[in-house]
Amino acid sequence: MHSSTSITNFNEYELVKSPDEFVEAISALAKRTEDNGHMGVLSYRFFVDRKDNKAAAIIVYADGEAWIEHHKIAYQWPEMTELQSTVKLLRLTFLGPRDDAVSSAIENAGLTIPVVWLDEPAAGFDR
Repeated sequence: MHSSTSITNFNEYELVKSPDEFVEAISALAKRTEDNGHMGVLSYRFFVDRKDNKAAAIIVYADGEAWIEHHKIAYQWPEMTELQSTVKLLRLTFLGPRDDAVSSAIENAGLTIPVVWLDEPAAGFDR
């Protein structure tokens, strides 16, 4: 079960290159993140819809600091640059406690996409 401080980040993408190029790029980034990334990245899963040229990510961070530190590290890697060349980010959704540092980083990024933060758990469980 994830802690009460964990943040789940759901990213929705449109593919701007082929699904195969996306899969190759995200596979390299996932491997780099697993091997050399911030330990606060608890889960890193990406999905692709080849028919509709869409993709999504579900990433669980231990807390807001882990989200910040992951991005500081990963945006220095060529694997992140390659991934970014394959997708257009359509929407960011955060699930979990609102974090001021993450919110500030999102605002400072100047994103023009929808950013949603659902910060109140309503019901559910983990097995």
